Amino acid sequence: MEALESYLRVALGEIRYREAAASGTSKPVTVGSYFRSVQQARENVRKSIVTLLIGIWLGVVKVEDVRRLLDVAGGGVRDLSAEENARLVGLLRALVDRIVA
Repeated sequence: MEALESYLRVALGEIRYREAAASGTSKPVTVGSYFRSVQQARENVRKSIVTLLIGIWLGVVKVEDVRRLLDVAGGGVRDLSAEENARLVGLLRALVDRIVA
């Protein structure tokens, strides 16, 4: 996710590729390694979406539950206290558990 976040910043023109490669929480990486991480992250997101769509198609996952999850998760980035963040994570976990149960 870190690679995708920095990739979005590059796409918006906020930073350059070299800065993105050097800006991780772990040690800086080469631009080539950074691109491989971005590609792997993008592929993981694609696979997750396909898995979710197949779950909906098979009837294992309810569309209404996915909508509810996306409404909660898609509320945008906001400043949350540690307590609010913990409650949000708990809610997201409960919704995910219900969806895949």
